[in-house]
Amino acid sequence: MKAFFETITNGRLRTLAKPILAQFIQSVLQGQPYFVILFVILELIRPITDAGRNPDLVRLWWYVAWLGASLALLFFTGRWTYRTEHSAAYSVAAEGRLALGDHLRRLSMGFFRGRDPGDITALMLQDYSNIEMMVSHLLMDAIGAVVTPLLFLAFLLPFNWRMALITVAPIPLALLAAIVTRRVVMFTGNRHIAAKNDASARMLEYLDGIKNIKAHNLHGSKFQRLKRSFEHLKRMSIRVEATGGPFVITGVWILNVGIALIMLFGISFVINGTLGVSEFLVFLIVATRMYDPLSKVLITFVELSYFSISAGRVRAILQTRPLPVGSTSHAIRAHDIEFSSVRFRYHDKDVLTDVSFRSPQNSMTALVGHSGSGKSTITRLIARFWDVDDGEVTIGGVPVGAIAAEELMSMISMVFQDVYLFNDTIENNIRVGKTDASMEEIVAAAQRARCHDFIEELPDRYATMVGEGGATLSGGEKQRISIARAILKDAPIVLLDEATASLDPENELFIQQAIDELIRGRTLVVIAHRLSTITHADQIVVLKEGVIVERGTHSDLLQDASGVYRTMWDEQRSAHQWKVASAGRFSVPAE
Repeated sequence: MKAFFETITNGRLRTLAKPILAQFIQSVLQGQPYFVILFVILELIRPITDAGRNPDLVRLWWYVAWLGASLALLFFTGRWTYRTEHSAAYSVAAEGRLALGDHLRRLSMGFFRGRDPGDITALMLQDYSNIEMMVSHLLMDAIGAVVTPLLFLAFLLPFNWRMALITVAPIPLALLAAIVTRRVVMFTGNRHIAAKNDASARMLEYLDGIKNIKAHNLHGSKFQRLKRSFEHLKRMSIRVEATGGPFVITGVWILNVGIALIMLFGISFVINGTLGVSEFLVFLIVATRMYDPLSKVLITFVELSYFSISAGRVRAILQTRPLPVGSTSHAIRAHDIEFSSVRFRYHDKDVLTDVSFRSPQNSMTALVGHSGSGKSTITRLIARFWDVDDGEVTIGGVPVGAIAAEELMSMISMVFQDVYLFNDTIENNIRVGKTDASMEEIVAAAQRARCHDFIEELPDRYATMVGEGGATLSGGEKQRISIARAILKDAPIVLLDEATASLDPENELFIQQAIDELIRGRTLVVIAHRLSTITHADQIVVLKEGVIVERGTHSDLLQDASGVYRTMWDEQRSAHQWKVASAGRFSVPAE
């Protein structure tokens, strides 16, 4: 239970103290009108229960004053309670999302590769919305629904302990029904949330891929996949309601049986003289009012059980171990990169095996190999998106795992083919490279990245919104903005997934010029797709199935006629000679 509350409050249990106190005071005040009504009725029937005595008018006016004061207090405490509860709920949700985001930032990339993006989105949005609902409504409603019956029970005990026991007799059975309901809801609720997340993921997939769906005429097949996910969600939504509902109804029915018990035993006790008429009226008026908030507790308990699944999902993520935090904070003077007998596994599969090489400071190292050979993994290990299983990766002789994350990231700029721009202005997207950059610095970086000219032609220039993922810009324009980011960051190490591999010649020229500006005087590690772009590299590292099979300069590697690099070079040169014939067929000149 403590872990549950620590999760929903992000470890700040005191956040709930004020709203719980406010709800307790409000619950006490909510019971006052019932007590006033009871005392007024007892006073009015005094001539019947106590022959010869008339109602005390002064006492009746005091009851009226009591009612007026309690209603006034209830109004003011209600406003205070509302503000307190919702303020705490919004704070919990906002701070929790920020804490979860910070925790996700410190996890290895393996965590994200093994999860559906829709599921992670649901954690940040849907699950924390559920937690917000729990704090602002359900938890506080549950507290109020428990405090009021306890207050009534404490009031009833002095009147007749036997009738008090009869009054509470149905409650344990109703709680048993609630416990059964919780088990059912937890089982079906997990499947329901999974169905919602799957439906969200399929919707995102459909919208993101709508261009390809149209291009390949996949409207029917892809829409059927989306339709099936929503039909499954509908079935699970009905099931989660249908399975928990009967038990809740049973619990409420059991509580209503308590009213019959009070009537049955109360009348019999009055007839045999062991219970006075006034005491019987007390139980009829007060005890029966106990069951309404308890019925509400049963419903709230079911909702809490469902929403607690969200808290469990968040707790599971927060318990995922992040990468160990580096502690080195001194300035690293050298920026050479070295891999020493590095071994890395992903999902029990060797990705890199005994990889060793050194990239000297201010040099260019090109990584070459077929898809899946481990090129991208090497750049991710330099940036410490993962930790190695064996061996060591160092920068300036210091293991990357010992370098504080902020310091490590300040030393590295990364430019990859798959560019992501935020749904913000061009100015702010470039400023990602240096958050405190002046406008002059941003413009200078854009000019060096060869993107200033096209930015100036946009309607709002640097204030132009680029849409989610940079949807309003072309691939080449997005790529140049990403290079402007890296130039603005001015990091001594650049990791480059060759950015010109899939661009048209005009954009390729601009981007190559921008890259030349970016890499000048820096340690560069480039993933090479077009071998013609790395002929001037200081060293070329050739990988095959996670193992370095060749290493050297371009001219050195061409000497081995049967080598992997020479084979790839010949294949690319041959492919560049292909041309489209007049009939739409491909042809290649004879050797």
